[in-house]
Amino acid sequence: MIDTHAHIDFKEFNDDREEVIKRFFDNGGEKIINVGCDLKSSVRSYELAKNNENIFASAGIHPHDADTVDKNSLKKIEELVQHYKVIAVGEIGLDYFRNLSPQEKQIEAFRLQLELAENHNIPLIIHCRDAYNDLIDILKNYKTSNWQGVIHCFAASWKIAEEFLELGFYIGFTGIITYYKDKSKLGSEPEIYNTIKNTPLDRILIETDCPYISPVPKRGERNEPLFVKYVAEKIAHIRKASFEKIKKATSENAKKLFKI
Repeated sequence: MIDTHAHIDFKEFNDDREEVIKRFFDNGGEKIINVGCDLKSSVRSYELAKNNENIFASAGIHPHDADTVDKNSLKKIEELVQHYKVIAVGEIGLDYFRNLSPQEKQIEAFRLQLELAENHNIPLIIHCRDAYNDLIDILKNYKTSNWQGVIHCFAASWKIAEEFLELGFYIGFTGIITYYKDKSKLGSEPEIYNTIKNTPLDRILIETDCPYISPVPKRGERNEPLFVKYVAEKIAHIRKASFEKIKKATSENAKKLFKI
């Protein structure tokens, strides 16, 4: 198993970080990608990756902190992505749900970091919430169409997923997919199930986004990389496939995309 989106550098792991890491690798975990979301966490992620053979890092500035994106911060991110253990620019993107930064500033910061990723031929880890139309328009109208990366924590329709797949992206699923019951009150399946069924298996990644959004049956607890297995199990259930098949495919996808 490869958890392609973790934040084990966060303070929630300060008391037992090494135990959490060991627990993952002792129970079938193969690799972890620890994702930066501002300058400080990007540096912490790099340090974590540098000191652990099977942990890799990304560096980027989240849309919540778009106001901090300037020449100095971009220079630091650029320095980080030149290290071989830093394998993506992210987590970057747009978030119109919380709007902690002005939307125009989010768009500007996103464009600047897209350019950085393009210049270094490195994949993207993209956060998007309530901003799919703007995000897709930016990517479609950017100077390149040769995108590589993942749309993190995807929870939207198959129609939107198709747009990203056509652009070349992978789709990342988290514990959110375990929150839905198999049948709604109307007797139909949740839309996300349709997305999971239709997304080609060679374009799916599994993520925890720990310490947040713990999957069922760990909902309400602090999330950790080991719990990515529950995301794989849910995808297997929805697609009527074996857990081993999903685990193998998603691991191969992660290695291919991030070159790890």
